[in-house]
Amino acid sequence: MTRRSWRRVLLAATTALTAGAAGLAGSAPAQARPVQTWSFSVTGEPGDPITAGRSYSYSSAQPTPGDEMNASGWHGQQFQMAFWNDLDNTWDLALTAPALEAGDTYQKVGQPDGENHVAGISLANGGWGRSCAQSTGSFTVLDAAWGPFDYVERFDATFEIRCEGATGGLRGEIHISNPPPVPALDVTLTVDPVATVSKKGIATVRGTVTCTRAETIDVGGDLAQQQKKAGLVRGRYDIQVPCAPGRAVPWSATTYPADVRFRRGTAQAVTEVPVRDFEYSNEFTVTDTSTLTLTR
Repeated sequence: MTRRSWRRVLLAATTALTAGAAGLAGSAPAQARPVQTWSFSVTGEPGDPITAGRSYSYSSAQPTPGDEMNASGWHGQQFQMAFWNDLDNTWDLALTAPALEAGDTYQKVGQPDGENHVAGISLANGGWGRSCAQSTGSFTVLDAAWGPFDYVERFDATFEIRCEGATGGLRGEIHISNPPPVPALDVTLTVDPVATVSKKGIATVRGTVTCTRAETIDVGGDLAQQQKKAGLVRGRYDIQVPCAPGRAVPWSATTYPADVRFRRGTAQAVTEVPVRDFEYSNEFTVTDTSTLTLTR
């Protein structure tokens, strides 16, 4: 396991603990993903336990060794930032609100409460073990743009936090910018009502697939036919299809020969396309169940 992978594992554990403590466990943000352009800064006052009264500033324009910024969201009501570098800086910022939209300001809020969609804020530095169990803060969303599955396209905010009982507080800024999101992967499947069967009993099923973005997908299915002498005959068909966005791409798949022999007549086809959208960590299956007519 590489060092970067180890950091990701450590960050995932740290973020999960932070989210649970902050009340985000009931509605976890979408998977965090690296940010292309970003800046994050905090300025602490004497007596602030999170910054120890110091100031910190990080930016993708002037990176330090090992810098990586991740961001995630949830339904436009939660934002979570996770930053780390080789100096053991592991900053975690969490914001929750009924809506995180440009121009919204929330004042004198406590810890995040994503489960009840209550405004809240928390900041911690896991690398140095600096955090506070109770705090009061305020934040203003300057800009926010969300994509499919809570993709964070833009998020800018300013914030202030004071830990309970502390003699000083902190203020900070977060600026996130990513490229426009790619479309979420979706597939439309059709199966022709007429299939063909060869003299050897091999059936060929046809149809089309339409995708929202270019992707090679697997089309597979099971064909079943009730015959008088042979009883229930089943066959499997599979094929890979290079799908193109916005265009119905034809596909054709034959059943495995083996000892299975189909005949002219009707048959039941269950066709499936497993969709794995790695861009948004989303998986589902598109299914078509049809009665087909087998002809020569």
